Amino acid sequence: MLKSQHVTFDELSERLRAYEQKYGYSTIQFYRRYRDGELGDDDDLMMWAGLYHLYLTSLPVRQFMQSELAAA
Repeated sequence: MLKSQHVTFDELSERLRAYEQKYGYSTIQFYRRYRDGELGDDDDLMMWAGLYHLYLTSLPVRQFMQSELAAA
């Protein structure tokens, strides 16, 4: 069973960069290929896809929080 982890947005971004360096293409390129079934379902690739999903869903929240802080 997987253990839940707390990751900051900066740590999440760094993890995505590490995958990009490891595999030699951007996260966006990876995700398009992964989504289209070109890369298989290796655990490492599924983790990369999951981290990218977290990135995409947390970015609007982060932007909202920053705009609220700037307005205060």
